[in-house]
Amino acid sequence: MKGKSTNTDKRATSYDIWMGKPANGLIWDFGRIDYQNPPTDESFYSANGRKYLISGSSKHMKSRQKDRPAIWYSTVYNSVNHMVTEEGECDVFTWETPLGKLIGKRHNNHFSEYPIKTIEDIDIWTYIYSNISFSLNRDWLERTNIGELKSLGLNWSPVQQLMQFDMGLENFYYFLVDAPEKMETLLDVMQKRCVERLKLCLSNFPDISYIYWGENTSSSSISPSYYQRLTLPHIKEYAELAHNANKRLIIHMCGLLKDLLDSFILTGMDGIHSATPPPFGDAPYELIREKFKKDFTILGRFNAQLWMGKSVSEIQANLKKSVYPELLESPFLLMVTDDAIPDIPYENVMNLYEALENIRW
Repeated sequence: MKGKSTNTDKRATSYDIWMGKPANGLIWDFGRIDYQNPPTDESFYSANGRKYLISGSSKHMKSRQKDRPAIWYSTVYNSVNHMVTEEGECDVFTWETPLGKLIGKRHNNHFSEYPIKTIEDIDIWTYIYSNISFSLNRDWLERTNIGELKSLGLNWSPVQQLMQFDMGLENFYYFLVDAPEKMETLLDVMQKRCVERLKLCLSNFPDISYIYWGENTSSSSISPSYYQRLTLPHIKEYAELAHNANKRLIIHMCGLLKDLLDSFILTGMDGIHSATPPPFGDAPYELIREKFKKDFTILGRFNAQLWMGKSVSEIQANLKKSVYPELLESPFLLMVTDDAIPDIPYENVMNLYEALENIRW
């Protein structure tokens, strides 16, 4: 590998960044490859005489429900018959209730058919959420060293759950107008379940330091006014519960965030995971850093299009368009992504590593 790193051992750890400590240099992460772990032979597979990156995100995109690893909690359905089957390349989710049956289909990690299709289906979904509870996953607990846990993850506030997985973006807004009372009731019931999951986490894992909460919020799917009305109170409740338990709350949001930043401040969240600056996002790191408190964590996204097929100098030039020296003295970590692209050549990954470890500011 060419050159010598200009970074020093004074750099903070990734954990320090999540906890709001200054980076003291470029801290970056790319799955199992990062600033402390260079690529090894185990990072790649061989095909047709060439070496390619083993991509975790590409594998997850194509994985079926039955093959996905268990998480720390289990969902318990009461008076609901919940089944997962397969139909060709789709996972099929079925919920049978006294009010009726709903079916959703997922292909390559995205729903091709949402379970909620009509206004009448909202009542069924409300019934389902009124009759579920959560318990610790004993199998997961037996395989996990609880003493080494620093964080746990939860996903999706009610709005994001409905938009992404349950009814889709278009029907979400149609139903808000056509059936406002039903939607209000559903959102309230779903929020109660979200709070119950968070409390289960906080009460059973008192030694973790922070909560990761997946959202995917973007102004391309929700306006500031709708966010303030529907989502802000939910995230604020999560943040208050986390803070009361002496935990930080970091929210995953990889979309267009500029117009929502002032609302994010009001939630009390402690950081943004996957913050995306231009050209793919619209919120420069400098703007986020200026608006939020000193210990606010920024886990910034460096999209695959900015490094795949690029030379070392081109990668460094792309990075310098968004990252600046003062940012590296704050709680900032660069998240390199492969965006679920398969068969990334070995040479691309080695150029990336050299570019990030030898960049000069």
